[in-house]
Formats: sequence, C-alpha cells, structure tokens
Amino acid sequence: MIAEKLKYIFPYFWQSLSNSYTQIFFSKNKVLGLLLILVSMFDLNAGFAGLLAVLTANMAAYLSGLNRNKVVDGLYGFNALLAGLGLGIHFQFNMVFVVVLIFISLLSLLITGMLEGILTKYGLPFLSLPFLFATWIAMLSTRQFSHLEISQRGIYTLNEMYLLGGLSLVKVYDWFNTLGWPEMIKVYFRSLGAIFFQYHLFAGLVIAAGLVYWSRLAFLFSVIGFAAAWLFYDFIGASISELSYTYIGFNYILTAIAIGGFFVIPSASSFLYVLLSVPLIAFLIVSGNVVLGNYQLGIFSLPFNIVVILLVYLFYLRERFHEKPTLVYIQQYSPEKNLYSYLVNKNRLSHLGKIPMKLPFWGKWIVTQGIEGEHTHKDVWKYAWDFEMADEEGKTYSGNGHQLTDYYCYNKPVVAPADGYITAIVDGVDDNLIGDFNLKDNWGNSIVVSHATGLFSQLSHLRKNSIIVKAGQYVRKGEQLASCGNSGRSPYPHLHFQFQAAGEVGAATLNYPFAAYLHHGKETAFRSSSQPVKAETVSNNQILELLDNALHFIPGQILFFKADDGEKIRDISWKIETDIYNNTFIRCEQTGAKAWFVRQPDIFFFTHYEGDKNSLLFDFFLGTYQLITGFVPGLQIKEQLTLSLYPNRFVLALQDFIAPFYRFLSATYTLEQKRLVNDLSSPRIAMQSRIRFCIFGRKIEERSYEMSFSENQLMSYTVNKSNKKIKLSRE
Repeated sequence: MIAEKLKYIFPYFWQSLSNSYTQIFFSKNKVLGLLLILVSMFDLNAGFAGLLAVLTANMAAYLSGLNRNKVVDGLYGFNALLAGLGLGIHFQFNMVFVVVLIFISLLSLLITGMLEGILTKYGLPFLSLPFLFATWIAMLSTRQFSHLEISQRGIYTLNEMYLLGGLSLVKVYDWFNTLGWPEMIKVYFRSLGAIFFQYHLFAGLVIAAGLVYWSRLAFLFSVIGFAAAWLFYDFIGASISELSYTYIGFNYILTAIAIGGFFVIPSASSFLYVLLSVPLIAFLIVSGNVVLGNYQLGIFSLPFNIVVILLVYLFYLRERFHEKPTLVYIQQYSPEKNLYSYLVNKNRLSHLGKIPMKLPFWGKWIVTQGIEGEHTHKDVWKYAWDFEMADEEGKTYSGNGHQLTDYYCYNKPVVAPADGYITAIVDGVDDNLIGDFNLKDNWGNSIVVSHATGLFSQLSHLRKNSIIVKAGQYVRKGEQLASCGNSGRSPYPHLHFQFQAAGEVGAATLNYPFAAYLHHGKETAFRSSSQPVKAETVSNNQILELLDNALHFIPGQILFFKADDGEKIRDISWKIETDIYNNTFIRCEQTGAKAWFVRQPDIFFFTHYEGDKNSLLFDFFLGTYQLITGFVPGLQIKEQLTLSLYPNRFVLALQDFIAPFYRFLSATYTLEQKRLVNDLSSPRIAMQSRIRFCIFGRKIEERSYEMSFSENQLMSYTVNKSNKKIKLSRE
C-alpha cells in the first residue's frame, strides 16, 4: 500500500532509490543497487540513516520541480546518501540526529544544485563534492549540539556482530579477518567497503561481486588503480598505514573507474591516465590530511574529486589528440557499452549533427585527384577532390581528346551539395585549350556556397558564362549552379570541389565528409560519412519514394503486425515515440523494449536497444540495423554491431576484461538489396540481411532476415533463427 502511494506521488520511486546507491560507482544497474543497499545495512544505524537521507533528498528534489530524469537517475540523491552513511556511523540514532540528518540532506541537495549550475557549464561533473561540504559543515556545527551522542560502535565489533547475528555471524566475521590473503588484497576489499563506511572485508567482497556483475572493466580498473597506489607507496617509502588509515584507498578505486572507463572511452591511453593519477592522489591525501587534521575533519573523497574534475577539464581543453583518450558523449552507464558503441559508431555516426552533403553532380564520376593529391591539394588546401567522368574502359574522353568537347565531363551540370546562399562568384575566365594552364586565374570560374557558419563549399574550373546563379541567391541541394569547364589551373576539363571555413574563393580547406554516396567497383557499395579516394567511381544515392516513405516513421505512429511462428498467430504493435532529448525510438507495446533510430534523407539506422532480447523488436533491430532509401539490385551494406549484443554472455564477459586492448569477438551485419518489381500499380522491393557472431573470426551463430516493401510501407518481415521461422505481416 505504501509502495503504491509512493509510486503515485513520485513515479519511478524505486529506480531513483536504487540509482542513488549505484551512482556512487557511476552505474544504474539494479543488481548492483540491491547489493549496495544490503552492504549499507551491515551497520543498521548507518544504513537507515543513509536510506532516510536518500528519501529526503529525492522527494525534495522531485517536489521542488528539479529535472525528473536526473532525480530518477539518482544524481540528486547519492550525495545525501553518503552524508547519511557517514553521519550514521559517527552519531547515535535519536530524534535530534534524525532532525539534523534531514536538514543536512536538504543542504547536500542545495549544494548539489549550486555545483551543478556552476560546473555543468564547463561540462564537468560535481561528483561527491556536495557530500564533502555537507558532511564537513555537519561535523563542525554538531560539536556544539549537546543532545547529539557520538557513536561507540566499532569499538566492540564482535559484541555488535553477536547482537546482530549471533555466534554464527561472529565466526564468519572472524574467518574473514583471519584469511591468509596478501595484505594488499585485504586492504583493497576493505577500501571498497569503506566507500559505504563499512570497514571490513566482507562488505568489500559483496561490493566487488556487484562490480563484476555490472562491469568487468570497472572492476579491472579498480584493481589496477589500487594496485598501482600500493606499489607507489612502497616505491617512495611512505607509510603504508597512510593508505589503510580509514581505508582511503577508495580514492584510487573511484578515480580509476571514473578516468579508466566512465568519463572517457576505455583504452590503453585511459589506462595510462589511471597510472598517472596515482601520485597526484597520494600527494593530495597526505597534504589534505595535514590541513584538514587541524580541524579534526576527514579527507574522505576529496582527492578523488579534485583529480577527476581536473583531468576531465584538461580533456575538454585539448586542441589535438582528442582520441587519447576519447571523452564519452553518449553516456550508457557501462564502460563496456560505452567502448563497444564507440568502436562501432565513431565513423557510422560521425555525421550526426553535421549538415548532410551530397556529391556536387549527377551520375557517375571518377576521382582523378583526392585529398593530399600528387599535383595540387597540398598544405592548407589538401582536403579537396578533382572529379571527371569516364567510360567503361576508364577513359575520360572520346576520340583523340584534343578538343574540350571530347571530354565526357565538359559542360555537364554541377549542382549544390546542400542548401545555402551564394557568397562568391568568379566568372568570365576563358576555358583553356587542352594541356594549357592559366596560373594567373588559378581557380578559374568558381562558386562559393555558404551552408552554415564556418561551413562553405567551393566549385571551381567551371565553364565560362555557364554560371546561372547570383551572389546572395539561396539555392537548394541538387539545384544546378553551373557547368563543368576547363578554366584556371586546369589542363583538362574537371570539377574541383572542396569544403572550407571561409566564404572567399581559394580559402583554406576543411576536413568534412560527404553524408552518403555509392561506390562503383566490382560490386556497388554504400558509403556513409565518408570521403572518396583517388580512382574511386562514385555517384549520389538516388532516393526511391517507396523506401523513403516506408522508413519515414512519425512519433505517435503505431505499426501493427501479425506474427506467425507456424504454431500460433499473435498480434504485435510497435509505437513510435521520442524521449526528452528528442531522440526517436520504437517501443514494443507488449514487451516494453525500445530501439532508438536515426532517420536521414539517404539512410535509416538503429543506434541503441534496451529491453527484452526475446522481443521481436530486437530481431527487427538486428535485421534492419541499417537501410538506405535508394535501390541498386545486388547492393550490399556491411556494418559492425556493438559487442554488447553478443548472445553468449559468458564469452562476452571474458572479452570485457581485455576489450580496451584486444577484441577476439565480432558481430557483423550484412544487407543485400535483392530485387525491385517495378509494377506501376504497386512496385515491390525485396531485401535480405544476416547477422553473424564470431569468435576469432569463426562463426558461432547466424540469424537471417527477409523483408519486403510495397504500398509505401514495410509489408512483411521474416525472422530465421535457431531453426525457427517467424513471419510478421502488416494487417
């Protein structure tokens, strides 16, 4: 009854409670949350104090109108939790303490809001700074509160264990303390427990088990960070008791998790930064204890906060080496998922947020000089292309090639690569004779188009008097601007094209990709967010209305299917929705599973899946992982899938431990466009895709999918897996 009322007053109450515990480890895992709640209750006074603090902060945050998603994620509750645990260990539980705790929890929330407003402007986390400030204020002020009693717990630990669980618990506790493990391992587990103010081995073992379940990489980095700290103390000859005193080794553990794999993509370089952070934390622990010791205050997690915030800020300030290490921009609260998604999407999604650029011509053209070319395209002008047209034998002209009109590209239309304004035009330069140069008018007849602030495109060597636009004119993508010519420094007719950051002719070039195009070789292939290379024959993807409409999913739209597995027929419904960040996803109304997707003019692709993997939406996610809106019979699309989708969880867990350094698993997606039946009344398209999961390149599982499109929609979708066939048909 109470739970139902809480759910009504505060939706997602239980998630916010669990996440307030797991946020301490940068997680939102429910199993880890249950284990951490259990650990916090090893000392009942501290456990209930922490629980009361979380409830106070979360309810206050929700009723104050703070961002509900952040409340649910535990971002406003975990600092109050830490303050509650710390104060619950220090003081006896009475009514005065409860009142003090409630207001200290509110204070931690206020400090959280203040620091969030200040630090997030710079992309920085507030971490556990609110806990530190609130706890220090509480410790200093409560020295004047005579009705608060200092706790005596921890002095007679065995007596407390006996009262809590009898002789059996005392024996278990004593057994753990007498284990013949190396001291470093014991202190590691005690340091883990100390994060929740539990200074014994068993608490650390439970937390370690939760870490391994949630993230193998987080556990690995925690061990690496702590082991490096232990060795560093031994190397400099410092007292190891400094590290074990109140087990403040957790500073190394939390820093290693944060810098190793949460705020940045796990990698060899993030591993290096973890090692570099160890001496910094050691200096801060020693010096901080000296300063704060004068006020009888604990240093707690201050070194962890300082080092992590400074390093993250340093990463944001970089002008180069942005991938050493790479910052996480789409946080999935799992180092493994962050890594696997980054490896798959660093090229696949690199065009998101960018203006999609098309090739500036119609039909097939060949790249005769690419980026950093052998003749021109040097220095600040290196990001440029020369395009020509060629026949099936690769020749760019007919006859003897002595006349301009012999060249296939001469006088052919050149078009705008994207919408924009004409900012500069040069016209009136004569076309050269074949083999001649005009070094005086280097760029020849040219057009510069402004697409956005700091993004322009330039088309050069155009035919004299062929320009049909004017300066200041707005043009649409694909609109003809002029014709290809041979003006300027151009011995043979060709189109010079470049992206640039300024609006004048001849400005320095800009490294910018084309959103999508077709590569024509032995096989036709689709390229997204790519740059053509020399000798590559390319053309624009020709959008087909049938596919364009079929893949145009609108929020609020519901897709209804009949699913037939050969034994029974059931109804399936998927609804198109958006989240608070305006990301669009498909939600299965039967299972609650969600599949996020991106829809652009040339391409439809899925980016992320959450929920039941037995849902047919998961197979739809896999089978339509990437589709294009054009059609070329036999065209194949190949992509890598994130390894977090790998079906064998045990094998995947082994891969997780070494994923930043070596990957022996692979998951690949292949789509083939089979046929187009161009029936005038209702054209139909058939496609086939497959997913392969491999170990060391050897296939261990394969799934295949068939789909057909007609009447501007997906009409059927067939799943073939584990010798079972399921067909989805539109009602």
